[in-house]
Amino acid sequence: MRKTITGTGGMLLLQTLKDAGVEYLFTNPGSAETGIFAALAESEEQRLVVGKHEGLVAAMADGYHRLSGKVGVVIAHVMGGSYQLAGQLFNAQNAGSSLLVIAGDWASELQDYRGLAPYPGLSQAESMRPITKDARAAYSVVANPIAIPVATARALREATTPPTGPVYLSISAQLLNREGLEAEIGEGAGYRIEPPSPARPQTLDAIARRLGAAQCPVLMFGDDVWRGGAQAEAVRLAELLHAPVFPSRQIFVNFPNRHPLYCGMYPVSNDFVRTTGLKPDLLFLVGCQGVHGPVAEPSVMQIGPNPVLMGRHYPLDVAAQCEVKGTLQALIETLTRMHGSDAVAGWANRRDKVRAYARTLIEREETLVREHEHDAVVHPAVLEAHLADVLPRETVMVQESSTARTALLPFGHGGMTWTRSGGGSLGFGVGAAIGAKIAVGRERPVVLHLGDGALGYSAMGFWTMARYNTAMLIVVSNNESYQIVRHNWAKDMPDSKMVRDGKYPGLMLGSPMVDYVGLARAQGVEGEAVTKVKELETALRRGLERVTKENRPYLLDVSVAREGVGADATWDQDWSL
Repeated sequence: MRKTITGTGGMLLLQTLKDAGVEYLFTNPGSAETGIFAALAESEEQRLVVGKHEGLVAAMADGYHRLSGKVGVVIAHVMGGSYQLAGQLFNAQNAGSSLLVIAGDWASELQDYRGLAPYPGLSQAESMRPITKDARAAYSVVANPIAIPVATARALREATTPPTGPVYLSISAQLLNREGLEAEIGEGAGYRIEPPSPARPQTLDAIARRLGAAQCPVLMFGDDVWRGGAQAEAVRLAELLHAPVFPSRQIFVNFPNRHPLYCGMYPVSNDFVRTTGLKPDLLFLVGCQGVHGPVAEPSVMQIGPNPVLMGRHYPLDVAAQCEVKGTLQALIETLTRMHGSDAVAGWANRRDKVRAYARTLIEREETLVREHEHDAVVHPAVLEAHLADVLPRETVMVQESSTARTALLPFGHGGMTWTRSGGGSLGFGVGAAIGAKIAVGRERPVVLHLGDGALGYSAMGFWTMARYNTAMLIVVSNNESYQIVRHNWAKDMPDSKMVRDGKYPGLMLGSPMVDYVGLARAQGVEGEAVTKVKELETALRRGLERVTKENRPYLLDVSVAREGVGADATWDQDWSL
């Protein structure tokens, strides 16, 4: 059913968003969007979530989308403000997150330059294309009010149709403010397109035949497994084949990391081959964007709803654009029918050492904990062990720390929910955790685990936490350095004087030390510093109690040891004005 409404451009926009089921608008308000906020003051249909930086706001919308499954809608500002979104839209683009960014536009036929608007000859929407879905999903509405609901529904459709991703929509500021506009709105309008169906029977037969014949198939489950609710089917397939699972880069834990067939990150290590005596001969990618790096296995198959990166760097023996959950269900049935119980028993016998290898990964981490449990400074493995002991299974963890370890924490199917940045642009964690908490409500605890380097990009988010009481436990792994950068420099130039002498310019974050507890308290979030192992468990339990029982955010600034090459290096350029 459709209806005609009359009002400002801002009213047409909000009514369209209401009909699409949008409940929250994430924003750092700007002047070009006056018509949107004036309309919001009249209707109050959507709840406003305010952040003090556009990048923080985009991360909020991303975190909200990931945990709710709904589109995260951002009200941004004209070109100058929109550009502040860049780092977090880059993350959302890489993660395939369904975001809709809406901004006012001071475009005019005279092409005059106005403050934060595009320079004459440039287009605001065009300038945002490189960091939107498929580098193309950026639209503009300049003069026709009927285009507001049409373009908004189109943008929502683009954001949610595979390959999913962020979409940018700029609307003339004059149109947003103008009274007496008329347009037809789709009451209760849907914008979702039916996703691909399960793979065809002949495709399933081809996949099952190759999996059954392989000596050691390797399984890789990507983020469309989590999005499609297919984690249980992923576990069933791995257990049927007795096949090792090696994830590549991911934003969710799509296969439980404590499962006895979980064998660490791809590529397959030489240690796996030595321990098991198995040489992987087939790689089966399920719901993945693809492998980040070379593929060693001679045969590769890939299925999932997003075909954009299928076969981009390597040939595929079988490939299918399809829905994941139903395909895995049908594939399990096909394997059982085609190969029978004798073959399944043979797979179990042939790959009996896979579970033994997977166990060594956990044992190594447990040994590391025992070796460092009495250190003066908290070792990252010890922090991990305490988190594993304290956090309940229903926890949602947002992680933005290269120091953080995860082998002992039960993530994935049957355990905690975990998500991380998609593209690695720092500043994701604080906003994403706020959005995640809004999505899950009070029923599930949210833990934000991030490094001190990452927190420096988004610490103004404490204000948003306090304002909306998004109760979460914030754990800062504070090693006073950009540790991941040091590791990468040492890997890329191991014979350089920089590495030999332990002189890594610009990577030390102390001198002066930042008081993160004071920084949080100044914005309304309480917390404490933890400097000794003996303080850690009590502080974690106290923080979790503040979050779950008192329903308020709490920060733990944990001093952790630096690891790896150059861990003892504290040199930096010594100069000052």
